Formats: sequence, C-alpha cells, structure tokens
Amino acid sequence: MQLGPSLTLQNPVCLAAAPWQLPDGLGYEHLGAIFTKTVIMEPRPGRGEGIIKVADASLLNTTDRRTDGAEQLVQEHLPHLRRHNVPVLVSITAPGIPGFRKIARYLAREAAGQIAGVEVYISSASTEKGFELTPRFVREAVEAVRNELGPDAALIVKLPPWPDHVRALALAAQQGGATALAASNLLKALHLPDAGDPILGGLSGEALRPIALRCVYELAHDENIKLPVIGTGGIFTAQHVRDYLRCGAAAVQVATGEWLEPGLTARLATEWDETSSSVTEPQAAWNS
Repeated sequence: MQLGPSLTLQNPVCLAAAPWQLPDGLGYEHLGAIFTKTVIMEPRPGRGEGIIKVADASLLNTTDRRTDGAEQLVQEHLPHLRRHNVPVLVSITAPGIPGFRKIARYLAREAAGQIAGVEVYISSASTEKGFELTPRFVREAVEAVRNELGPDAALIVKLPPWPDHVRALALAAQQGGATALAASNLLKALHLPDAGDPILGGLSGEALRPIALRCVYELAHDENIKLPVIGTGGIFTAQHVRDYLRCGAAAVQVATGEWLEPGLTARLATEWDETSSSVTEPQAAWNS
C-alpha cells in the first residue's frame, strides 16, 4: 500500500491518535504505521484527555481537552513512538493557512528523518464554523504544508464526516498535493450529563462507522480521485477492517478501539499478517 513517494505500508492496519507511550510486547511492530494524536504549534491547556464514554463503543472527545504542541511532540513523544520501528506520521491542525504553514515548517526543520510524513487534520476554517469549510481552504492548507515538507513526504489529509461534501474536499486536497486521504475525522456532537452544562465535542467509535464507511465509498468510487483512501471510524474487529476494504479503503486507522482496549490495533495487524501469509493473494481472505 503506497501512501507516498517513499512510504509503503507493510500492513493495512494503522494506529491513530496513538498514546504517547505504547507498551512493549503487544505486537505494535506489525502495524502499517502509527499516526500521532493531533498536535498544534503551541500547546493548549485543557481538562486532561477530555474523553467521555457516551455509549458502549462510542466516545466524545471534548473541545476543552488538552492539546500538546509540536515542540513537546518532537522532544518528548516522538522517541517513544519510533522505537516500534514502523513509520510515524504526525497529525497536525491549525486555525488557518499561516498556522498550517508554521507547524509544517517546524516539523520539516526539527523532525526531518524521524517522521514519514504528516496527516493534515481538516476540521474548519479560522471561523471555527464547519459550514464555512471550503474546498479552497482545504487546497490552500494542503499546499502550504506540501511547500514546507517538500515533494517526497507522505501527506495524508483527514477529512470531515460529510458524505455530501467529502468528494469536493478530497479533490481540493488532491490538487493541493496530498498523497492519500483519510475518512473520516470526528463528527461534531453534544453530550448532556445528568447535571451541569452540555458538553461539546467530537464523536468517535461505533456511532461514527456507518458515516465513515459512506465517506470511504464516495471517495473510492469517484473516478476523479486518484489517491488511496484510509478508512477510520469505529473499527473493533477484523470484520470491521474487511468492511472498510470492501468499500474501497487501502488501509484503516484504529483509535477508539485502542483507547477502549489497549493492544487491539496490534492484534488486528498481527491477524492480518497471519491471514495474508496463508493465502496466495494477501487480501483474499479479508476481502471475502
């Protein structure tokens, strides 16, 4: 699975929003890649992890959670993730084009040779109103990152879970220099606790999977989109991996499942290795 000029995945199962320290002995070396938690240029204080379990297999990632900065990632977290000997890609976001340019420039300078590329997490324009997110903004954000990273770095663009609009945003990402697409990121949601004010955040897990599958399907079946697609949202089993591959994904990312069951992603990757080694065509058993 080729996700960039110099990035070929050994396995379609990847870990997203990776914990900063992964335990040894669980098989993370079998992963296709590790995608970090999303970082910004300057750290933002908040209420810890900011994750609320709102259903058996669905999480709300609150908007007031703590977000680490790029410097902390490079100096503290990156060495821990790289020791598993699989490609590491840094997930980045910013409130506008200058912010994307700044964090990409920092990573190109300080993490060259340590990371396989970046994931551009597209949520909204600087107004923070999702409906104002336009293809132009996506194209310009991706162009800004590409210009800083150079032509050879893998550049994955993670798109919102909007089936009606995801193709236009994907085409803009492709025009801007993306090498792959990921569908999808968090769905804006709200949690009402028994007491207190409503809690705003992004929904992940089981509740997101049907929407993310539709986004993958839309992207994979658009003849104008030439980039590989990574499916992400509510992956807990080998069957879920198969579902994404059947919809046209080239690889998958696991995040909520890993948070609920540490080591799940490594187990799914190991199962893939074991299955693919027992058939003539590596994906035959998983795509059936």
